[in-house]
Amino acid sequence: MDCEQLAALYEEYALGVLEGEERAELEAHLARAGDKCISGVAEARGFIAQLGLAAPDVEPPAALRSKIMSAIQQDADSGRSVVPIEKPKPFSEPQSRAMFPVWAWVAAAALALITAYTIRQMNTQSDQLAELRKEMKLAMQQNQDLQNQLDRDRLVASVMLSPESVQLKLVPTTNKSMPTVHAYVHQSLGVAITADQMPPLPSARTLQLWFVPKSGKPISAAIFHPDASGQVAFVAPVNIPVNQIAALAITEEPAGGSPQPTTPIAWVAQLN
Repeated sequence: MDCEQLAALYEEYALGVLEGEERAELEAHLARAGDKCISGVAEARGFIAQLGLAAPDVEPPAALRSKIMSAIQQDADSGRSVVPIEKPKPFSEPQSRAMFPVWAWVAAAALALITAYTIRQMNTQSDQLAELRKEMKLAMQQNQDLQNQLDRDRLVASVMLSPESVQLKLVPTTNKSMPTVHAYVHQSLGVAITADQMPPLPSARTLQLWFVPKSGKPISAAIFHPDASGQVAFVAPVNIPVNQIAALAITEEPAGGSPQPTTPIAWVAQLN
């Protein structure tokens, strides 16, 4: 923190209520010769010391003064010599001038500073609570994402391990350096697609899986993206009879997919 940021803490430090990292930060500034905070804290201490002077003069009540003088008279009478004591003269100013004592002004000012400090601490705690809630929300979202991934992996595994699934390898056609995509086709469980080391795609592009029937146009099965590590793992429904599927194909399409392929087939596997 710089001196301007610490300026709001001078009065709290002078009162002795500043604690923790903020106190350590301010004291580090005070340890440096010529630092602006030195004069700032000195002014704050002077201000607090002079708070009592801001209160108006207080005239003591006549009854109080009489009691004090009587006590002195009695003490003097008990000694060896007697010193005549002049009776107090009545005050010329009316006693209706009721004023707060000096200590009350000092206490009120200190209370105001402590209250301001407490409010600032409460605001800081509110900010910390809001940040904690944000972190909890993020953690809950991450936990949900992990749960979704676990459910997806279980579904993929169930299709892969089913004895009724037909295993296929979709080989690259336009770029032979691309990795092979594996497919497991099950009429009721769906088609599981897995791949590793897939290249990333621009945000405006997507991969699209197609069922190529023995007759008719390709049917869209799913659109997908490799994850950050280049892995693909998902299950899509098989919406036509497996015995009518001639091949599985993958093309690269605009984000959101296309009704029909708009680019050459990038991966393909013959089924029937």
